[in-house]
Amino acid sequence: MKARPGKKNDSVYLESRLPNAFPFIRRRAFAYNNNNTCSAVSVALALNYLALQTGEPFVPTECTSELLDKDLPNSANALEQKYPRAGKLSSYLIKACGMRAASFAFLITRAFRKYVRTILTLKSKIKLRWTLLPRSETIKKQIDSGLPILITTTFAGEFSWHTMLVYGYRESYGKTELLVHSGWYKSKFNESYALSGETHFFQKEIWLDKKLATFAYYFSLD
Repeated sequence: MKARPGKKNDSVYLESRLPNAFPFIRRRAFAYNNNNTCSAVSVALALNYLALQTGEPFVPTECTSELLDKDLPNSANALEQKYPRAGKLSSYLIKACGMRAASFAFLITRAFRKYVRTILTLKSKIKLRWTLLPRSETIKKQIDSGLPILITTTFAGEFSWHTMLVYGYRESYGKTELLVHSGWYKSKFNESYALSGETHFFQKEIWLDKKLATFAYYFSLD
């Protein structure tokens, strides 16, 4: 998806988002992030997005994420009752692939490689690499190519030492901000809308300064 140029307060403004980010990322259930399992949550969100967007079997059918139409769970037990598939992929990444609590850098990519070897077919060629102190241009190029990114922050207020999926960016006056999925079910990070008498939930837009990204993880499809 190419960036969309525009104007904001008479300044040069640039913004880009992944295609179908609302139905395939923001409207999807995800694992309940307890015990610092944000790495597995964000990887599962990205894999589900890529599977839905490309139609490739990057995620087993029994692990595909549900739409957030049964309220926001307030615990891991509530998640299992409301969205039984949402936590399965994250759980596999943790238990079978070694993506432990607070994993970052090579600990994420190593577990991802194990997932690819054990779950995906030989035809499903997907890779994940990490870098320290990512460049804005690389991040923008990745998003514009239709591929999600993961970032790990270090000192970032309430987002400190947290790994998140990035699905967009914006730039104004040379400052780059990233559009991230928090990976949390707290009401402050989620919204809802009513349609035909039913309530539908989705993740709010959360923008973070790109400078807060200490590590970045780039997907590639060969």
